[in-house]
Amino acid sequence: MIYAIIPFEPSEKLRSRIDELKVPVYAGEAPAVYFVSFKGTTNELSEAVGYGDDHQVGTGVVISISNYSGFASRDLWEWMELQHESKTASRNLSAIFGLPSEF
Repeated sequence: MIYAIIPFEPSEKLRSRIDELKVPVYAGEAPAVYFVSFKGTTNELSEAVGYGDDHQVGTGVVISISNYSGFASRDLWEWMELQHESKTASRNLSAIFGLPSEF
C-alpha cells in the first residue's frame, strides 16, 4: 500500500524514523510530503514514524492512497507505478503458486 505522510511542522526526527523503516520512500515533490510503500495499516505506519499517542516526532497525518491523479514529476508517477506493480506481482505470484501473501 502507498501512504502519504504529511507533517504539520518540520521534523528531522520524522525523516529519521521513516529511514529506519527500510521501506521504499519518495520525498522529491513537496518538502513536507513523504510517499511511503508500507505493508501495514495506516495506524501501524503512524505509530512506526512517531505519530502515535506520544507524538514523538510532532504532529501530522498518515493517509493511505488507493487512487491518485494530478500533475507531478515523471519520477513520482514512475515510483508510484513501480510500487503498485510490485504489490500486484507479489499478490499474483502468491495466488498462482500458493505462496504466503507476504511474498
